[in-house]
Amino acid sequence: MNPLTRATATTGAAAVVAVTGYFGTRYVAIGVSALIAIAAFGWPRLLRVYRRRVSTIIIGASGAISVIAIGLGRDQPYLRYGVAAAGAAVLLALAAEVFFPSPPGRAVTSVTGMMAGAMVAVSAGAWVAAMRTPGASDLVVAGAASLAITGIASVLTSKPGVNAALALTLGTTAGGGMGAVFQSVGWAGGALVGFVAASAVLIVTELTYREPAPRHFFASVASGITPVLAAGVLVYLGGRLLVG
Repeated sequence: MNPLTRATATTGAAAVVAVTGYFGTRYVAIGVSALIAIAAFGWPRLLRVYRRRVSTIIIGASGAISVIAIGLGRDQPYLRYGVAAAGAAVLLALAAEVFFPSPPGRAVTSVTGMMAGAMVAVSAGAWVAAMRTPGASDLVVAGAASLAITGIASVLTSKPGVNAALALTLGTTAGGGMGAVFQSVGWAGGALVGFVAASAVLIVTELTYREPAPRHFFASVASGITPVLAAGVLVYLGGRLLVG
């Protein structure tokens, strides 16, 4: 896996969320849906699922259900509508294994891999939930900007330890700076969100180093997009705690 490809995917995906977050909830929903669709092609290869096309459809459908359900939900907390999408993802993954069985000995691996990808796709809907939280739109932009800077910092040198320290420092600093710009967030809240966002990128990056390097381009892209989609839940929780 090319670290530069992964870092570019992380930075690009975070930039999509930050830019769409500036324009509003509808644009965030469109941007997140596009990221889910792109990552859905790579997750089956990244997670070594046997039925890749079926997995791509299920992961993409799970993410779409989450974004639509959260986007159309009427009452707060909006993230609760994602629970229905999570349940649908589990049922779809199990049903896929029944109707499109994997070879003997691969069933558990395929189902768990499919569910893992689907849960990341479902959690991406939290970006939409965060945008719908009153006053939290600034937090979405700050969190996404921190993710983008962390993605760049994670490949600045050839030493993983140095990159991790730089990414965590710059991500936290960027979050604090964005928080200072947005009065609804505050520098302390922004720094906290930046730290959490940077940590999500670093954890996923560390996990990818422990796995066999995938040869497919979309697998590398999916690994880079994963922390951005998953961080939506963390930003949403930050919005609930810091903004209300």
